[in-house]
Parts: sequence; C-alpha cells; structure tokens
Amino acid sequence: MANSQSPPALLWQIQNARNPAEQIGLLRQLKDEVIGHVRGKEKWVNHGILLSLVNLLQQKPTAQSPSGLGSKEPHVPIGQTTDLPDDDRVRLLALQLIASFAKGGPSFLAPLNAVGVVPVVLTYICPRKNPAQLVLTSLRALSDMTEAASLSSRTSTEDTAVLAKALFVPRYIESLCAILDAASTSSTVQEQKCLVATLISRLCKEPRFQGMLADAGVLDALATLLASFVVARGEVLPFTMDMVEREGLDAVIPQPAPRGLSLALILEAISVIIADSRFRTGLLLCSPAIMAVLISSEFGERNSQISRTWELLKKSGLAHGRSVDRSAIDYLLPAVPVTTPRFLLSQHHPSFPSKVVSWETPAKHGRVTTKLMTEDREWPVGGGDIDEPESPLIPWLIHLMRSSNSDHEKVMAASVLASAFKGGFTSPDREFSLSVLVLPVLCQILKDYGTESGKSLDATFVDSETATAWAILERTPAVLARLIADSVFLQQVVHDSGALKLACRLLKDAYEPSTIQSPPRPWTPNPEERRQFEEDGFSACQLGPPGQVPACAHKTRVRESSLKLITSLATFKEEFRKEIVEQDILPSVVESLSETPQKPTPPKEKPKAEEDGAVPIHPAGHSPYGHNPTSVLIAACHAVRTLARSVSNLRTALEDNCVAIPVFKLLKHLDIDVKIAACSVVCNLLTESSPMRDPLIHAGVIGVLCLYARSDNAGLRLNALWALKHLVQMADRDIKKQCLEELGPGWLIQLICDDTEDEALHARVVGERQLLADADEDEVMGTDDGYTEATDDVWQWQAIHRKGPGFDSTRMRVADSMLRALREKEFDEVRKAREADLAIQEQGIDFIRNLISIPQQPSQADMVDYVFSELGQDRLFDILASKLRVKVLRPFARRQSSSSGTPGGGEGSGASGRNVSIDSRVLYPQSKIIVAVIYLLTHIAAGIPRHRQLVVAQPELLKLLAGHFNNKDVDVRRSLCHLLKNLVWCDGSDDMLGRDLRVRELKKLGFLQKLEGLEHDAELDVRERAKEAASTIKGEGDDELRIPHGRVDY
Repeated sequence: MANSQSPPALLWQIQNARNPAEQIGLLRQLKDEVIGHVRGKEKWVNHGILLSLVNLLQQKPTAQSPSGLGSKEPHVPIGQTTDLPDDDRVRLLALQLIASFAKGGPSFLAPLNAVGVVPVVLTYICPRKNPAQLVLTSLRALSDMTEAASLSSRTSTEDTAVLAKALFVPRYIESLCAILDAASTSSTVQEQKCLVATLISRLCKEPRFQGMLADAGVLDALATLLASFVVARGEVLPFTMDMVEREGLDAVIPQPAPRGLSLALILEAISVIIADSRFRTGLLLCSPAIMAVLISSEFGERNSQISRTWELLKKSGLAHGRSVDRSAIDYLLPAVPVTTPRFLLSQHHPSFPSKVVSWETPAKHGRVTTKLMTEDREWPVGGGDIDEPESPLIPWLIHLMRSSNSDHEKVMAASVLASAFKGGFTSPDREFSLSVLVLPVLCQILKDYGTESGKSLDATFVDSETATAWAILERTPAVLARLIADSVFLQQVVHDSGALKLACRLLKDAYEPSTIQSPPRPWTPNPEERRQFEEDGFSACQLGPPGQVPACAHKTRVRESSLKLITSLATFKEEFRKEIVEQDILPSVVESLSETPQKPTPPKEKPKAEEDGAVPIHPAGHSPYGHNPTSVLIAACHAVRTLARSVSNLRTALEDNCVAIPVFKLLKHLDIDVKIAACSVVCNLLTESSPMRDPLIHAGVIGVLCLYARSDNAGLRLNALWALKHLVQMADRDIKKQCLEELGPGWLIQLICDDTEDEALHARVVGERQLLADADEDEVMGTDDGYTEATDDVWQWQAIHRKGPGFDSTRMRVADSMLRALREKEFDEVRKAREADLAIQEQGIDFIRNLISIPQQPSQADMVDYVFSELGQDRLFDILASKLRVKVLRPFARRQSSSSGTPGGGEGSGASGRNVSIDSRVLYPQSKIIVAVIYLLTHIAAGIPRHRQLVVAQPELLKLLAGHFNNKDVDVRRSLCHLLKNLVWCDGSDDMLGRDLRVRELKKLGFLQKLEGLEHDAELDVRERAKEAASTIKGEGDDELRIPHGRVDY
C-alpha cells in the first residue's frame, strides 16, 4: 500500500496522472483514506476533490471503453458482468468515492450539488450503455444521496424534491424501466432492481412523477416482478394454463423471482406509484403478467374442506354478494361469514362535511360512498362502479399478508390492497374479509413495533435492522388510516383492536425530546484550518448544514403517520372523538400545527409567559423537538378538522388548548397546500357554536378569507368561501356586511354565476395554441375556440405496447376499455373544472342564504333588502333561474352556454338542433345546486310578505322549479315542500289578501297538484311535508300558528 500523502499532493497527482492505470492506484489510495472516516471526507472536500471526481466521470469515452458521458452505442448485454477496461475502472472508483462522500450525511450534499454530481451520475444508470458494475455503483450513489437528503434540515434546499426532479425525466425513466425489465438472474442485477425500487419509493411523491412512471411502463415492469414472486411461490394454477395459452398471455408469464430480489421493496414501489389513483391502480390489476399468473377461475374441486365450508355458509345465508364468483385464489383464504353488525343497522351522519372537496355519506353497510361535486350523468365517478370481476390479486395480497414471515412485506401488501379497496376494485363483501383477515394483522404489527417507540436512540447512524423496524412503524398507521378512512365498520374494528390508544401513544412518544438534534462535527486538531476553508466561501469546498439525526427524522414521520390514523378514526363517530380527547393528545396535536414545536403542555400547566406567546430559545437554534415539515402540518390540520366536528370538543378541549391561533398562523403559510388545509379547519372553527369565532375575527380572519376567495387556486377559493359561509351564519349584521363588502358583491356574483374554472381552462388552452402558432408557421389543427384537446391526447397502454402484438384476447380488450374509461374520468381537465365550478357555486349560494338568515323578523327583512341592493334584485333572481336550466357547452363553436326552457330539456336556444353539435356537452342541473337555490328562496320567503310576493312574481323561476318535483334526489323534493309552505304563509290579517293572491298564482302554475303527487312519495319525510304544504295551500287549519321554515346547514 502506498504511503499516505498530503491532500494537495495526492490531488495534484490524480489530476495529472499519465494514464488510467496510474489514476486507479491513486484513487484506491484516496478511497482507503475516506471510507468510514468522516473527518477525512471533510478534509478532502475542503481541498476540492469532488470537482476532480466529476471531471473524471465527464471524460469522453474511448474505443476500448464506450461507457460514460456521450456514449451512443450499447455496451454489453444488460446485466452481464465483464472485466472493465482501465477507463471504466477509473469511473467505477470515482462513483464509489462519490457514494462514500454521500454517506457522510446531509452536510455533504451542498458541495456535491455545487459541482453538479447528480446529472453526471445519472448518465451512468443506463444499462444499455454502461457495464453492470457502473450502473450498480451509480444507483448506490443516488440512493445514498437520497438517504442524506431525507435527513436535510428544514432550511436546506438539498432535499429529496431536487433529486426527484432530476431523476424522473423521460430518458432516465427509460433507464429505470430497462433495469427492471432485465432478464438476468445475477445478484448484481437484482441489487440494481432493489435500488431502483428504493429510489421510486423514496422520491416518487408527486402525482406528476407517479403518472410519468405509470405511462412509461415502470409500473408494468414492477407488476411483472410481482408476478414473478407468484410463480416462485408456486401459486400459479396449472389448470388455467390452457386459458392463458388461448389468450396469448403465456409469453408474459415471468420466470420465478431470483434470489436477492426483495418482494417488500417491489410492493412498496408499487404502492407509491398507485397511491390515490384509480387509474394507476387499474393499470396494476390489468397488467398482462398479473392477468396471466392470476386468473379469475373457479376451483373445480368441490370435495375440499374449504369448499364444503363455503357451501354451508351459503346455505345458512352468511355468504352473499360476490362469494359465488370467487376465484380459485380465494380458496387459499379461510371462509369468512358475511354479516352486518348491529351498530351499522342505524345510519350514522357526521355533524360536518367529512371532506372539504368531496361529499361523503355513510352507506347502509358502513362503506362510505364518495360523491364528487357533480352528479352529471356524463361523468360517473366514485368507487364501486367497476362491473368487472374482482382481480385475483386482491385475495392473493390477503393470502400474502397471512403467510409471509416478513412484517415489511405484510405492511406493503396491505398498502397496495388499500389502494385497490379505496378505488372500488374489490367485491362488496371484501370489506368483511378485511376486517377479519387483514386489520388484525396490521393492528398486531402496530402493537409489536409500537412498544419500542418510546425508547430514545440518538445515534448519528443506525443499523439496517433498526431502520427496517422504524420504516414498519412509520408506515403501518398510515396504511391502516387509508384502509378505514371511508368505512364506519372498519373503523370500529380497528378501534376494538386497541389501535386508537396506540396511535395516541405513538403521537405522544414522537414528542419525547432528543438529546442530539444534529450530527456533531468531527473533532479536528487544527480548527483554524476548518475556519479558513469556511471563510473562503466556495461551496464546492465546504460542507453544508449538518441536517438531523435519523431518530429525529423517524419521530417526524411517526407524527405524520399517527395523526393520519387519528384523523381516520375520528371521521364519523362521536364516541371515538371523545375517547381521543381523553387520551390527552391535544397538546401534541397543537404542537404539530407549528413548524418549530415546543414541549406539548396541557393548558393548566402552561406558564403565563408561554400563554402570551413567548417561545424559549434553544442553543444554536435547535429545538429538542425537531421541526415539522408541511406534511405534518397538513396532517395536524386534518386531525383538528375532524375533532372540531364535535360541538363538545369545540367548546371545551379545542378551546382550552388554544388551537385557533396556530391555525390562523397557518392560513398565512407560504405553502398552498397548508393554506388549503388550514382553511378546512377554519370552516369548523367559525361555526355558530364555536367559542373561537370571536378571537379569529379579532385576529383578522375575515380579510384573509376574503383574499383567498379571490385566489387562482380552486381548492383554496372553495374552502375560503365555505369558511365565510359558516362565519356569517347567525353573526351580527355588521359582521355580515363586512364580509360581503370585503368579498365584493361583484366578485360574489361572478363566483356563483360564471364557470370560472371552466373558462380558465379554456383560456389556458387557447393561450397554449397561440404559443404553438407563434413557434410554428404550420397550421395548427382545431383552431376553433374549444378545449377538447386538453384531454384528447392519444393514450397507449404501455403494457401491451412494450410486449408487442398478440394480446387480442377478450380479457385484454375489456381491460383496455376499462383503463381508458378510468383515465378519462381521472385526468379529464374539463370534468375537474366543472366539479370545481359546481362546488364553488354551491358555497356561494349558501353564503347568500346565511347572510339573510336572521331569527329576528325586522333584521331579517333589512338584510334581505341589503343583499338585493348590493347584488341587484333582478340580477339575483335571473342567476338563480339559470342554475335550474340545462346548460349546453359547445366546444367547436364560440364558448357560450345556452339554456333550455325547462329543466328536463325541451325546446330552447341551448337545446335546439341548429345550435347543438354532436360534440356539445349537455350539463343538467345538479341536485346540490338545486337544493341550494331552493333553500335560498325559502329563506327569502321566510321574511315579510313583500319578499314572498317577490318570489311568486318570478314566473320563469317558478316554472323551472315545478319541473323538479320528480327529481330523484330526496333533498330536492323535500326542499320544495319547505319553499311552498313559506310562500303561502300568512303574516297576520294584513297579509290575508296577499296570501290569497300567492295561493292563486301557485295553483295556476300547478304546484298543488304536484304536492298532492308527493303525498305518495317513497320517502316518509317527503310525504308528511307534502301533506302539510298542500293543506296550507288549500287553506286548511288557518287558525293554527305557522312559522316560516328556515334552514341552517353546515
């Protein structure tokens, strides 16, 4: 071994070596000095070694070494390991040294990025142009940099998002796909695949990256690897091979998974890509490899014990739904009786909306049906609308959870299963199987690993076993939260398993102070040398911020995961919310609303100075409680929002813990997602029953919300308007007027009248076309004013495209049709814009309704007149009438909308055959909007006789309302009964003549006959209210005291 030399001398020799062989010896000497020696790494960084390493990697390839930057021709077959020429050995050593420096921690990221390491390393991940050794080492370097970036400090710009943007571009995604597709069984290639899966699971967090990986075929490649594990486990059914051969799928059946390939990592990468997307989940289930190895085929043997058990359950009435059509894989699972628990027989309704952007109502058997903001028949949405048989991958994942010996595999299998369950790809009775076969396994894992959560481990580095245990603990609560989020039944099961108390304890343990927040700088006998390099200011030669120790990052991720589970458990049941508050976790939840948390302290124990806002200053600016990233802030907002659905919590626990001020501070956060989450909390904190309404008003919440109601972001605009709607409900008249003045009457009219998002999408597409026209003199197709091109891209199913011809079976054609439909529903910009417009318009109409909602009669009348004067009386009635008409959008004509004369269609300017083209979209009135319009009219009619006469004096509006008595939505029919009762109410003897005129006009329009028809409605409540309204119109019971109907809606 060569004698150790000073850094400047060795660096000079490396830069001026006569040949690659000499460089190899010098680089090996450098490698011996820096590996495992943090102080040695810092010393060499100070002397500028990183720039020299990058220069070595950027050298042009030679004839003997075609790999590296600028290489065009394929090198060797993918995965084949060969003896490297000297040039490639130099590059290999340079990559190994870069990986070693990255292992030094977050402080080394700044100098690495300063010399442009990431783009250079990425050029070596292509397996078609580089030897397997170089590909593997470059992936290791990227993985080490990703690990270091995950530990970066809050103020550092060297985070994982930077790496994700560099990695997830088309040319590098193609390289990742090629690595995953490699057929070689060598250990080098298997490690490459594991590293690719690790990079995907750590970096692929944004929907755009998830979509790019799915469209490029990475998801299908991962699904093929998953199918290889099915083959390796011997779970491909022999009697299905004939069907596979007939369909031409036998060619895609993979070889058994080789040793060294991790099933847990493959599942984790899959779960990250398909998260929160029905389309990408469908891509996984319809992957040709998955469909080839797992076929929906009934098991022919009827004499087995399991088969007899199923038959007995069926005869006893405990097996229904899809049990008859279960696949052969289901016979690997225990027979599960399907029953409806007693506590689900009575439907439970939450006090407040369960989601800010979607409507969720508990279904009869506990599974929540999610309804987006439109019920347009053109856009059927939500879970459970897939008519195809359930994929056998679902029961196989359940079987894997029960049979695997790895807890990591179990949690990741449950994560993939959660996406399929939430996407509606499971059979109706699968929910009961999850409650018996899946949730107990996850709850037990949470108990086993949660017992170690309170132990402090502040080491700078942790071993792989501890890191795996931490990963399991971090992911299990989040997986549980996703599985139970929409199901009252599953929430009850998880609660009965003790997971609620475990989640609360995890959150409290995550706020145990750490003795070490950042890795200490290594000791040096020459501190003046270090100061000299730091004063030079050249970022490539000095270390960056030290970041945080792994234990702090682990605690932060546990906070987020436990908050998600607490939020899911508190979604529906009041008793669960009460139990959560009794666990004394609200101080920890409140600290999770701050980027710089302090010690969670109950209100009674807080010193007076801390209540006044004084924050203790910790040495060197580091808090022993770490810092909370935006993901924790958003999770905490969601937890407070669900807990605030309880009036008892609003008036006691939440008020005592002063949640209003931290939430108000988050309203001014720089991150748009945090603002949206904070607005969703404020919606529940500003209700009439909340004692936090006045403090928030004094803090200036009205101005902030009115500002956000003008935001370009549809989600922020919606939540701000929703919060304002709650704020003006039963508020003082001065507050009501202040809200309307700061919001602006003109802007409010625009929100409820115009299709803001629809028009914004149209303007954006037109602008993009103009840019194309300016850049290219060629004629651009489709120059008419329309925006169908926004979603009319030609989508190719990469799973078939990559495999070539021969996949023309019925199953593949059906799968292709289903995937195209899912893609259209999920990514259609027109549909998204329409949903946003409907949601905002509904909240705007409800805002006006709550403005005039005052119990006192004179004040209510004055407020109605004020609204008429500000918005325009005739203009308001015209807008309300337009919401009850059919709208026609013509994408290939001028962007105008027309309306028909009747709510059901008919002859109108918008429905005429001359104006409606084959490509036009007909948008029918939405039930949510109709109900909002009717209740606004109901509140106007609850005032003085003059206002009731104004409503009756709108014949066009009344004719449109008459067309909705047969509406399929029960809320529409019920609200019409309320409106008619208010319109014919008599306000004393002075109003007798006016009442008779109103009754005569309503009878003339046929409202009495329509009410009599509702007396036979299928809903009891509608029948009773129709009888009451009809008797009022007939004049029966005039001496009885009648009170106008008003509605308060949260």
